[in-house]
Amino acid sequence: MELTLIFKVAGLCLGMWAVQELLKGADMKDAASYVGIIGTLILLMFMVTEIANFFESVQTFFTF
Repeated sequence: MELTLIFKVAGLCLGMWAVQELLKGADMKDAASYVGIIGTLILLMFMVTEIANFFESVQTFFTF
């Protein structure tokens, strides 16, 4: 696993947490929930592309 992927995930989660806390403090809990959902979807897109790249490399490794 690349180190940049770990930094991307950690940065996204930290940013999401900060925005959610700001929105909760401003009494906008619905918007904070939406930020959590959108952040989770973005994180899922990162993971899907990495998993697809992994399976592609495994497939080329085992292809004769």
